[in-house]
Amino acid sequence: MTPTNEKPRLRVPSGRYRVVDSADHLELWHQVEKTPTTAVREANVDGQQITTLDAMYVIEQATKLFGPMGIGWGYRIEDERYDIGAPILGTNNELIAHEQTHTIRLVLWYHWHGQRGEVTQFGHTRAVYRTSTGKWKTDGEAPKKSVTDAIKKCLSLLGFAADVYYGRFDNKDYTQAQQAATRIAVAEDQDAEIESYRNDYWDWIKRECDTLRNKIPHPKSIEMAATGMLNRLSDKASMARVEPDKGREMLVKAREDGIARVIAEKEKVKQSKEEATHD
Repeated sequence: MTPTNEKPRLRVPSGRYRVVDSADHLELWHQVEKTPTTAVREANVDGQQITTLDAMYVIEQATKLFGPMGIGWGYRIEDERYDIGAPILGTNNELIAHEQTHTIRLVLWYHWHGQRGEVTQFGHTRAVYRTSTGKWKTDGEAPKKSVTDAIKKCLSLLGFAADVYYGRFDNKDYTQAQQAATRIAVAEDQDAEIESYRNDYWDWIKRECDTLRNKIPHPKSIEMAATGMLNRLSDKASMARVEPDKGREMLVKAREDGIARVIAEKEKVKQSKEEATHD
């Protein structure tokens, strides 16, 4: 088949075709994937520490991109039920009842670049359950919570708050980068705030370069330290609103200089020993 530079075409409901650049496919995702720290919080769920997402934040972002709910986007519930959960036992170990979980299947629709799309997800909420104190509770707000849960899940499939679902807030450097982005966004003097972060960034680069170049005694240790620094570089650069290329070059050069220093020192010690032996 003869190669062609023609871009792929997507058939739209009217029957006509629209030229699609492959880069378009992540356009929406890249607009909504990062989450400000004001929209997340840490929570303990069944003994597990997790990052929870503010539903109103993603609803606001969806409205900003698609338009008001009911016009630019919205949802419909296609299934709703109560699922049987864990057994409830009496004092003689007899079965009394079961915990219950409220479940819905929700379809979220939206308009994007003149086309209508739909995504489907399930929402779940404990409706009747035993609390951590051993008491039984019926949650009258379970249906509302299930709708919220399903909306967040549907929007996550489009990329909304993807960093939360990727688990990136478990990474300290990423969290600090997002905290910096939030502080810059609300700062009265954004230029001064950015300049402060840039100064901190270059101070960090210089300290790490000095460490690699002069303070680590073994080549393998230098390699490991440099790998850790390079892995942190993107988040550090993001905080400072700078491209990471120059910082990466400086760290790589410091790594090579440090390894060369250690090799030279070992060679010098070896020569000294040889000279002492000959004497």
